[in-house]
Amino acid sequence: MKSLFNWIIKNAWNLFGVIGVAGTFYFSLVHVPDYVKDVATGKANVVHESLMDDVQELLFYEKSVTIEDIESFIRGKELKQGVSYPYNPDEILVQVQERFMGNKFIPLEKRESLLASIRTVREGYSPPAVSAEKSFDWSSILSWVFSGLGVFIAAIGAASITRKLKNDRETEVDMVAGDVVINQYHSSMTAAAYEFEKMVGEVLAEIGALKPMPEGPYDHGYDFLAADKEREYIVEVKRYSRLLGLGTAREFMHKVNQSGKSGILVVSSGVTKRTQQLIDEHNKISENQKVYLIVADSKSQVKSKLSDVLSGKASNKSKHSDTTSCAGV
Repeated sequence: MKSLFNWIIKNAWNLFGVIGVAGTFYFSLVHVPDYVKDVATGKANVVHESLMDDVQELLFYEKSVTIEDIESFIRGKELKQGVSYPYNPDEILVQVQERFMGNKFIPLEKRESLLASIRTVREGYSPPAVSAEKSFDWSSILSWVFSGLGVFIAAIGAASITRKLKNDRETEVDMVAGDVVINQYHSSMTAAAYEFEKMVGEVLAEIGALKPMPEGPYDHGYDFLAADKEREYIVEVKRYSRLLGLGTAREFMHKVNQSGKSGILVVSSGVTKRTQQLIDEHNKISENQKVYLIVADSKSQVKSKLSDVLSGKASNKSKHSDTTSCAGV
């Protein structure tokens, strides 16, 4: 429980960031379209009630009103509110008739007179042969625009959080010295690391590059000794579950400098950006003692990349073509 609490405190900003991005996605895709639609519907309702009141007032006081008048009223309201009104003049008159007939405070004789007046006006309505062109409804366009803008902003936020988390992981790895980063996480990695190292040795032997290690009672500090026609290389193999950090890279480059040879660092899981930059800077100033970084986790990949290095194909491009930083588990 304590470890969970500490993890929450440590990652609080990232958690809040994820919640913010999720909220932005939700409001962009769900809330904004509904809100824009509700605004448009509200405006249409305002137009409808205003038209109903106007037409009822004219008919109640027995003023002259025609279908053309009602169409003119509709057009004026649409222009004022910036919406498309859904009903035609005949439908408005039907609704006005219903309101008059349902109003029991109006005497029956008056209601009958109003019904006759409405019937007379409705007789002048002829449905258009072609559907009347409605004014352009900007609400749907605005809905898409706001939704797209919200999704774009949320995507930027998600990318930013992802990049920050990746940088945080790499920084954490770079701050840990040497092989402590791997040993403190998975005790079962020992067997996997041994098998990976053994596989690299088999590949070196298969391509004829493996040389016997110098005799002596002490540990030489590297795993294999290899050679091509021009130079010798010390080879170190790292089977990591996380990215290889600056500590391990610095240690290996120190061994390379002490040995007077070039170096090949075989890593299964990739390296941090700072580690890649450190190796690049070392190779710029160490023409005869370059460090070749090979990122591979299968025998075929290791064999292909080792062959390139030892045949000279990677002599000028090892830092880019044969080394690719990739995220660990």
